[in-house]
Amino acid sequence: MHADEFDYHRAESVEHAVELLATEPEATLLAGGHGLIPALKKRELTPETVVDIGRLDRLRGIERSDGAVRIGALTTHREVLESSVLDAAVPVVPRTVAHITGGRQVHNFATVGGNLARAHPGYDYEGALLAAGCEIHVRGSDGSRSIPIAEFVRGARRTALTDTEIVTAIELPTVDGERGGGYAKRKEPASGNAIVGVATDLTFDGAARGECRAATVAVNGLQESAVRLTAAEQALTGRSLDSDTLEEAASVAGDAIDADAVLDNKKASADYRLALLESYVYKSLFSATDA
Repeated sequence: MHADEFDYHRAESVEHAVELLATEPEATLLAGGHGLIPALKKRELTPETVVDIGRLDRLRGIERSDGAVRIGALTTHREVLESSVLDAAVPVVPRTVAHITGGRQVHNFATVGGNLARAHPGYDYEGALLAAGCEIHVRGSDGSRSIPIAEFVRGARRTALTDTEIVTAIELPTVDGERGGGYAKRKEPASGNAIVGVATDLTFDGAARGECRAATVAVNGLQESAVRLTAAEQALTGRSLDSDTLEEAASVAGDAIDADAVLDNKKASADYRLALLESYVYKSLFSATDA
């Protein structure tokens, strides 16, 4: 199929992009195009105006400062995957991106901000960013603001963004001590999206990875937005993470889950998703403890 007709504008700056969103009728953003272009071709989306922000270099790059790592919204999957800064400071993020399917073409063009703004339940970033405790920086006609990741995604394909706001960056806090990250997912065969995808962020006391000082475990694909597995987190915190501890944490991972909110559709039934949870939590935990 072919996209319906639309007006095209290339933004010359972040401010220009915000202005176009505010003044052009039914405008939508084009970043890497991985999500938008197929939706246009299928006519799932029929905007009157497309605002291209793909050449705004100000929105690219990965930088570490005191207490945080900042990822520009137009940073590609490939750049995240190959970042030594992220691998050292927030390893759950590049380890998650390694599981995104689509090959070189997707990884070289699809962007962090575009992936997050689309808020698809089966996309992988949200779980990792929730586990890492990030904030989303946005810019709109009313100025700039920061939104905690837990408040940014509000359901399937729904976010806290207003019609005139764009994501500019993702800011991830760094920690003192050794940090481990892991991700494991069961893919939906046709799309490669997560039926269940589990992200784990661990902080250890000392370089020897002894006692776990803090643990955050989040799952995407299970519900309309990613959710933390608090029972598993509690089972890990303050303990040495041997195989018995990992098995215990995985076995209780679903204890605090609202079973009524689990997705039940043609991709996978709710019962199937819940049945997968324990094994994929264990795989994610094991990955995060593997130095």
